[in-house]
Amino acid sequence: MKVVDPITLATFKKDPLGKNYFQTREKLSGAVRALSGLAEDSGVNPARIALLKNLMANLEDPFLFVVAGEVNAGKSTLLNALFGDDFCSTDVIPTTERIAFFKHGKEAHEFDFSDEIVEVFRPNEFLKDFNIVDTPGTNSIESHHQKITEQFLPMADLVLFVFSVTNPWGASTWDFLDRIHHQWKKKIVFVLQQCDLRTDEEVAAILEHLQKTAHHRFGQHFPTFAVSAKQAFLAKTSELGNETLTESSQIEGLERYVSGVVESSETRLTKLIHAWRASCYVLGEVKEKLGAASEIIRADTELLSGLEPASIIQQERTLKKCEPLFEAFDQSFMAAGLQAEPLLESEFKVTSALMPLKKSAEEIEGLIFATTMKAVRRSVGTGADTVEEDVTHLWERVSSEMQEHFNLELSVGENGQPDWSKSHERISKNVEESTAKALRDLELKEQLTKRLGNRSRLIWGFVFSAVITLIGGIILTMLSLSPWNVILYCVSVGFLILGVVSGMHSVKAIRSFYTTTLEKHREKIAQTQRAAFAEATSEFYKDFVNLFEPLRKVCREHRSKYEPQLKMIDDTESALGELERILTPVEKAISAKK
Repeated sequence: MKVVDPITLATFKKDPLGKNYFQTREKLSGAVRALSGLAEDSGVNPARIALLKNLMANLEDPFLFVVAGEVNAGKSTLLNALFGDDFCSTDVIPTTERIAFFKHGKEAHEFDFSDEIVEVFRPNEFLKDFNIVDTPGTNSIESHHQKITEQFLPMADLVLFVFSVTNPWGASTWDFLDRIHHQWKKKIVFVLQQCDLRTDEEVAAILEHLQKTAHHRFGQHFPTFAVSAKQAFLAKTSELGNETLTESSQIEGLERYVSGVVESSETRLTKLIHAWRASCYVLGEVKEKLGAASEIIRADTELLSGLEPASIIQQERTLKKCEPLFEAFDQSFMAAGLQAEPLLESEFKVTSALMPLKKSAEEIEGLIFATTMKAVRRSVGTGADTVEEDVTHLWERVSSEMQEHFNLELSVGENGQPDWSKSHERISKNVEESTAKALRDLELKEQLTKRLGNRSRLIWGFVFSAVITLIGGIILTMLSLSPWNVILYCVSVGFLILGVVSGMHSVKAIRSFYTTTLEKHREKIAQTQRAAFAEATSEFYKDFVNLFEPLRKVCREHRSKYEPQLKMIDDTESALGELERILTPVEKAISAKK
């Protein structure tokens, strides 16, 4: 069986009923919808938008298939099989003596367009892309031929002439072909229907006869297919499907041909290319219009995003300038420790050891605390002044640049200058509170009280022992018990000597503990003060950055308005780029053919 294939463009893979064409069209349609909104928002010439919409509207025109043939040739069954839906059964067509023009409608209904034509609306999805003209039998009323020829064939993308395998030689169909083949022969396909009613040999013979007859009468071969629409429809509508039915129906060859007609329609592909090129042009205009907004957003964002890095750099410089302050903090703590040493030394006297003051350790700790805090309060104010001075200089420089860039006056205070008093106070408060907490963590009072108490008890022990042995010696002397009295005198002196030695050793140990404790906490207190000052300074600079929040708000509003559009531009550009990869080879193929 010889079949004449249509012109095919390699870019499109043939899927049943033009799947790739419709997917490409839908992708372009989505890009055009997005572009239309973008173009209107960006102020593109409305005429360009209207042109783009018109081009796209032309692409939405459904393909028109006309089916002709004698009565009972199986035209309706063929249509149902091709589209896999029982939309064209004889019980739903108003009359077989009128031309039925099938269109898509939300609800099924019919409209009498004229005495000869009835428009049949059905909710089948495929009718959005295909309009079907199911004609009365060519052997019925003669006047229909003129209507079909004048109204539908000029618009038809494909004309299916259906011959019944039981009687493929009906004169009326061939007469109708005689009238139209000169003008519309490129769109004509022969379909030999109901081939399940004949043997394969009989079908082959009939096909050969059809082709010979066509060549004899019209001087050419027409694409010819033998199918069993009934078997094909059963295969498509069965829940499980049936590959055997599909194969025996031979419908796939016709489906591939129909798909090829859809996907190789030069007229529609050319429209697709024109719409794509128009979309690319409009996209260029949109990008140009919104490019300024994009650049403004970029510049604004870049300028404002530089605030944090600039403040961090200046903050580091400020902290370096304040290094002498941290040294002063350290020196004030050690000086406080030295000032408290005389109080500690007074506790090392014998009288103090025998009669220690219960509040001496508390006084020592209090003196260190008070002296250190006094020095910190005096010095931290200078540091806060330094920070405020640096922040003020940064504000004057940056605010001037911002006001010039955004063309607006920043509202920050009655005199046009920010009020840094709270930020200034926060530095002093943070450092003072952190220093006080670190000093309380020394726990000098408890440790000194314990150690001085242990020393007093030790000395009192030796003194008591010396007195007891001395009294014993005196009693032995009175009793003239020599040399035992001398021995007790020596023991008494020994206790006194041990008391002196132990007292001196305890003094050394307490001094060592005091010095070690101060040294141990010296760095900890310094780190605490430094961290508190740095944290408060950082907050100061954050206050500076927050002054520009109104400008950030303006930028956020700009971004919320334009960024979705810019993203849509990127998405549309990506979609059009993908379409370019598809349509450029198609365009070259069409040009080469011409």
